[in-house]
Amino acid sequence: MTTQSPASATNALRLTAALLLAFAGAFLVYYGINTLNDPVFAIDFSPYYVAGQLVARGEVAPLTAPSRVGMFATDVAPFLKNFQKYFFHDSPLATGWVYLPGYAWLFRPFADLDFPTAARVWLGVNVILLGASIALVLRARLWRGDPQLAALRVAWIIFLGLTFQPMLDNLWHGNVSILILFCFCAGYYFLRREQPLLAGLALGLIVPLKFYPALIVLYFVWRRDWRVVIGAAISSLALVTLSWFTVGANGMIEYAQKILGELGAGGVPAFNNQSLAGFLLHAFTFGDVNGWQDMAVPMPVTVLRYALILGLLGAVAWAMRRAPEKTGNAVLARDFDLALVIGVMLIASPITWYHYYVWLFLPVVIVLDYFLMRAMSRRQLFVFALAYGLIVVQGIAPIRAFAAQAIQDVWLLRVLLSTSFCGAAILIGLILRLRAEQGVTQ
Repeated sequence: MTTQSPASATNALRLTAALLLAFAGAFLVYYGINTLNDPVFAIDFSPYYVAGQLVARGEVAPLTAPSRVGMFATDVAPFLKNFQKYFFHDSPLATGWVYLPGYAWLFRPFADLDFPTAARVWLGVNVILLGASIALVLRARLWRGDPQLAALRVAWIIFLGLTFQPMLDNLWHGNVSILILFCFCAGYYFLRREQPLLAGLALGLIVPLKFYPALIVLYFVWRRDWRVVIGAAISSLALVTLSWFTVGANGMIEYAQKILGELGAGGVPAFNNQSLAGFLLHAFTFGDVNGWQDMAVPMPVTVLRYALILGLLGAVAWAMRRAPEKTGNAVLARDFDLALVIGVMLIASPITWYHYYVWLFLPVVIVLDYFLMRAMSRRQLFVFALAYGLIVVQGIAPIRAFAAQAIQDVWLLRVLLSTSFCGAAILIGLILRLRAEQGVTQ
């Protein structure tokens, strides 16, 4: 009978780490190159590109033009023409610009490129931001466990980041979710380095972009970490000021009216709406899951949604009832807090597309590290694996091939469109349990 030598065990760990990194890198390259041939590659980048051209020409009025045709859509000429030229030639509508006008300057450097070239450059920028986000998380979360696991743990985190389906979905669409993730990871890095003002400055850069990251700032208001709040206020105010100088007072008023109109619109039952609202619309209504039209949400569905959100908020508040500093591990407790805030932010939003789930990269890493450092039960391992699998399954996309009437008639098919939401809900439930345990630690 032979026993495994320490050298063999070390070599096995190193080999596993190397193979994980090799697969992740090769997979990302393959996916990035292959996605260039997709007919709708960089479809979400189209309004960003047009916005950059508009600020380059000084023709900023279309940035705040009110939408007359529903959520995210526009028939404003510059956006529609580019959309028709490169995507759907006969479409009467295009994806519009819905962000604070000042952010259009981010895309000014692309204005001198043709759209296909600009889209490929933006893909490269997103890959760099993805790598930088992973690096920031690794730098923020220094490993203090078994030294023999250090290399394998780094490989696992890189593997998770480079193969995380929401990341890949964002690369394909050309959205800004990875840019937002990068700013958040920078804020997280500064938090872990005990530089709260810099953390706030980084977080404040993304609050006016999508608005829902404001929940993170509200968390620090609740915890009375005023340096983070002040930093966020400074950078957010700077972006509002830049927007003011870009479009003027009237433009800002038009923008505010436009956003209020968007917030007051009905639900979107599209298959890739992975919020709680999307799940309820899939399960209890009969909207076109392959379409993007707003719809009137039945009152019982609205009531159920808000009741579930209130229940989630209550559970999160209960789990966080003891401040991180009053637990046995303040750093871990705050990590769980941030993970829960991210979960509420994604689940409670009326619109959460697949690529928004890039935010869950950090909660997944937090739970991974937690289990590497401590004993875990088989049940916890199963729950964690199930949550991860459902998050990345992309809503069992083949279901969309079913006839529209079949999707309407078969309830299970409609529910299976929300697998990523279900995975996120399970992951947040697991973190709720883990954070509650921290709350009673002396």
